[in-house]
Amino acid sequence: TGIQGLLEEFNDIKRQTQAIGDTPKVAFDANAPKNRYKDVFCVDESRVVLKWPEGQGDYIHANWVAVDDKRKYICTQGPIVATIEDFWRMVWQEKCKSILMLCNVVEQGKKKCEQYWPEADQFQMIYGSVIVKVVKSREWMKLMTRTTLTLTDGSESFDVEHIQWNDWPDRGVPLDVTTCVTLIKLLVKVSPTVIHCSAGIGRTGTIVGLELMLAKLKAGQKTSLKEIVIGLRGKRHGSVQMDIQYLYMHRVLLTDAVKNEAVTEEEIADFICQYEALCKQRGFM
Repeated sequence: TGIQGLLEEFNDIKRQTQAIGDTPKVAFDANAPKNRYKDVFCVDESRVVLKWPEGQGDYIHANWVAVDDKRKYICTQGPIVATIEDFWRMVWQEKCKSILMLCNVVEQGKKKCEQYWPEADQFQMIYGSVIVKVVKSREWMKLMTRTTLTLTDGSESFDVEHIQWNDWPDRGVPLDVTTCVTLIKLLVKVSPTVIHCSAGIGRTGTIVGLELMLAKLKAGQKTSLKEIVIGLRGKRHGSVQMDIQYLYMHRVLLTDAVKNEAVTEEEIADFICQYEALCKQRGFM
């Protein structure tokens, strides 16, 4: 399938999944002040329910996506001022050992996410019942900032790796096509992982969809990226927001296939040429 065929395929995915229809989203509707975007829905069936500490609201704009019995992701929106404490409640409750942030706090002059973790020179911050300390922060794989945080509630503690991908444009795709797979291999070792961008569907859905697909390929199960994205959208509504992100997923998978000698560079050359032309046309290269 060429680029044009995949663009049509993505439109078909949207036709099948974009309308929320009668899918229950009672908690989302009841908690408007805790939602970053009013048109990015959090469905009831897969939502993360907050239970710790007791006596506080149970809602956060976050959904579970399972890769298999052992591996799970939490896809969530970038925290807003009203939800920073809820975010850390969730990380603590689910004992999440890693957080992948795919956006910047400010992008093109717009606030996309709150600074919800302590900056390197702040040492520690208190968010509700959770104290978050910075252990160390460093540049990682050129594109990322990796910060080790220690969380404590006063009696017990654990470490969390906070990884921020700094150059992935909103509603777009990064230039890099190999880092995704390296990152997924790292995240595979720690579950559950929290992943967010701004809305928690575009960049977030792209990474989680790639992980779902790579897991199927590794297990030798037949599927298509179309089926994967439709399934993902059933858990985290609107995941993989843009057609270019859908194409990027194919680009990453093809690069990985060349590395694994499943296809040759010659076989994918035409696709890459078309993909890069479209990226240039859209201003991503």
